[in-house]
Amino acid sequence: MLEARFAHTSEIDDVEAAVAEILEQLDIQNLLQYSAGIIAYYADFAVTGVLQRLCEELPFPVIGSTTSNSAIRGSKEGITLTVTVYTSNTIAFSAGISGSLQGEPFMPLEKLYKQLLEGKPELIKNDKPAMFLISAPHFFEIIGDEYLAALSGLSGGIPIFGAVAFTHNSDFKESKTLFNGVEYDKALASLALWGDIKPRFFISDIPEEQIMHRRAVITDSYKNRIKRVNGIPVMEYLKSVGLVKDDSMEGALYFPLILHDPGGLRLIRSIYGIEDGELLCSGAVPSGYSLGISFCDKDFVLESARKTAMECNKWLELQRFSEPRSALVISCAARRWALGSDVYAEIREIDSELKELPYHFIYSGGEFCPVHAREDKTINYFYNYTLCIFIF
Repeated sequence: MLEARFAHTSEIDDVEAAVAEILEQLDIQNLLQYSAGIIAYYADFAVTGVLQRLCEELPFPVIGSTTSNSAIRGSKEGITLTVTVYTSNTIAFSAGISGSLQGEPFMPLEKLYKQLLEGKPELIKNDKPAMFLISAPHFFEIIGDEYLAALSGLSGGIPIFGAVAFTHNSDFKESKTLFNGVEYDKALASLALWGDIKPRFFISDIPEEQIMHRRAVITDSYKNRIKRVNGIPVMEYLKSVGLVKDDSMEGALYFPLILHDPGGLRLIRSIYGIEDGELLCSGAVPSGYSLGISFCDKDFVLESARKTAMECNKWLELQRFSEPRSALVISCAARRWALGSDVYAEIREIDSELKELPYHFIYSGGEFCPVHAREDKTINYFYNYTLCIFIF
């Protein structure tokens, strides 16, 4: 059994009061044998010293990242620091932080993986973890797909769930990852979960009828750069469908790119901008994938949140678990921006539709979530514009 405890504070100036509020909610005097935590926080909690002081008081490893908004059931709307503590007598944890991922990420992630293996508690007999929870850095030189390729390859494809650091500023300049009270610009933090855990994942989707324009084909690309579509320069293609006018892409954030891989899976990518006539995207955009364009507005965000949460509830009702379950919920920053000034609308929808299920909601600069494949295996993917829910 994996038990989760949740806490939050909006006290950003009085360090001792904020820490006391969190500790009271977590009841850390009565933890089980193994424990670890995840923190999501508005950047100012690090500036005032609340974050570091809290981590000093927590007697277990902690990972996390900055965010614009986060919530747990019962928390208030506003600037918050939110915490999930996992504690168990049968599920154990190891934690680590990579070196800088600037340049080539494989070597730092290989060292991180070895660090996670070496941190396995002695009583655990498993050869490898059951899954990873990760907090990844945000910078444009490296894309989330590269983190997944490295960690999936090293671990043999165990499930990976997590978020990319994000802030209230659209330029991401203050985004940080967190490991045991220390913030990092370009490092990835991870919790490895060891033991018999059977996670379940739910991912929002974009309906076929909301995909505008007939599908095109990416004919020339590199990593997250699209160069040509249907054999013509990408800018010409975007002008032909009305997404670019006078070489300006103002408002392009609200037009997700819908990619279909050869196996039929849908991947959603956001647009960062234009550079040297190439389209910069948030994640990998492989040549040969078909391409469509959709639209993300407030109505779509709320409807997709409602449907995904209802799918979770239906599954939970069918399982009839004898032990309580909880959720970690990650939503894309682009969805938050689509809400306009009502930035808590999606959180309210989740709070309502998940009924009594305890949860930790975090806005992210990108989402890492597995999909279920044949033979009960999972395949890890990096997403944008999605709402991802991990039930444990």
